[in-house]
Amino acid sequence: RAQGRQPQGALVRVVVAQAIQALPPTSAMAAVFGNLGRSLARPLGRRSVSQVLAEPMAWNQAPAVVTTLPNGVRVATKETFSETTSVGVFVNAGVRDETKDTAGAAHLVERLAFSGTAKRPRTKLEAEVESMGATLSMTSGREQSSYTMTMMNGDAKQGIDILADLVNAPGLSNLAKEKETILRKLDEREVPTRAVIDDRLHTCAFRDYALGFSGVGPFEGIESLTEAHLKSFVDANYTAENMVIAASGPLKHQELVSLASSAFGSVKAGGPKPGSTKPYFCGAELIYRNDEMGPTAYIAVGWEAVPWKSPDAVTFMVMQSIIGSYKKNTGLVPGTISGNRVINAVANKMQVGCADEFEAFNYFYKDTGMFGFYIACDEVAVEHAIGELMFGCNLLSFSVTDEEVERAKRELKCKLFSAPTSAEASCMELGQQILAYGRGLPPAEMILRIEAIDAEEVKRVAYKYLNDG
Repeated sequence: RAQGRQPQGALVRVVVAQAIQALPPTSAMAAVFGNLGRSLARPLGRRSVSQVLAEPMAWNQAPAVVTTLPNGVRVATKETFSETTSVGVFVNAGVRDETKDTAGAAHLVERLAFSGTAKRPRTKLEAEVESMGATLSMTSGREQSSYTMTMMNGDAKQGIDILADLVNAPGLSNLAKEKETILRKLDEREVPTRAVIDDRLHTCAFRDYALGFSGVGPFEGIESLTEAHLKSFVDANYTAENMVIAASGPLKHQELVSLASSAFGSVKAGGPKPGSTKPYFCGAELIYRNDEMGPTAYIAVGWEAVPWKSPDAVTFMVMQSIIGSYKKNTGLVPGTISGNRVINAVANKMQVGCADEFEAFNYFYKDTGMFGFYIACDEVAVEHAIGELMFGCNLLSFSVTDEEVERAKRELKCKLFSAPTSAEASCMELGQQILAYGRGLPPAEMILRIEAIDAEEVKRVAYKYLNDG
């Protein structure tokens, strides 16, 4: 049921049955941190971050070093101390780069990634990776795809050669013999309900644009795709300016630059791309009833948000933490006594709670975004669950408190910096940051950007993007 055009606060729903005042530093702190201490003594203006404070070495973190090869491929490293090195090839290509004629191409390329190449047939590829004791993975999303390999330190050269073979000469010729198996697995696989709801939410919100194409299936017309379609997709998107070679581990930057130059130096730059417009966010509602799914209803509600580089992106991250997440009968603190207003209201509704679980989410893209929440609840409690979550989001514009914002900031920092610290996780984070921001984002800078958010800033951003006025 489509609604009219909503220039601000447009909503989509899918249902299935800054200014801060720092404390003056002590003399000891000033002696240790020098200019950093003196910078902390000065008030920070709204939306401003001192470049001195953002210096990674101030927090004893290895900086991300980036070099651009002559053909446009970017090489990034973050040196760490470990016994393993993780190297990844990150490509600015995904579902969004498909057309109506090539819908499902990103999924097929992902499935064919390890089917073997002309240089390394499947059996040889598997044997080579296994003999190295390495792990190899490939993922594709709406805007980005990645090939990552984690190996022992001495095998970096061989690992990069394998990655270059997979990216520069993918086994698209294997489509004819693999298609039947891929399509059968696509029909038989069990996709998590959360992933399906998220996929349908994008389809509903960006239905007239490739950003709304399905990422989990079913893919209309996928059975008619040929090797020529996949080659067209790869040639158009797997170009030099769209590639980032990232590494995390005890690998020197110049060594990676040298290896990347020989392996990816021949990748061609893409031609001029046709102009594109920002995807229009369509306010609409999609309801699908399936009595075979039992008494649980699955709901997702989303608003148009901001892209990666927006000045308000960090505020949206804090807003996500304010709403939070909840799962019934789990966690250290019961939801019925939680300090989070939304969790407390949901857990105490009707004395038994109105939702089994919910979670706020944020999706950033290069020119748009989506903020919202996901709910799983009993079918008779849909109205109550949606009402409590909508009320919680509405409060962000009018009555969010400093206490809530400070708690959300602590939780956000804990979430960001308590994540897995393996070489693979660090490599994935670095590659995604280079694609999204064009640089590595130091932890010090992110912490300061989070600390610059206060209750008034949350109200301003929430009122601007979530409220119809």
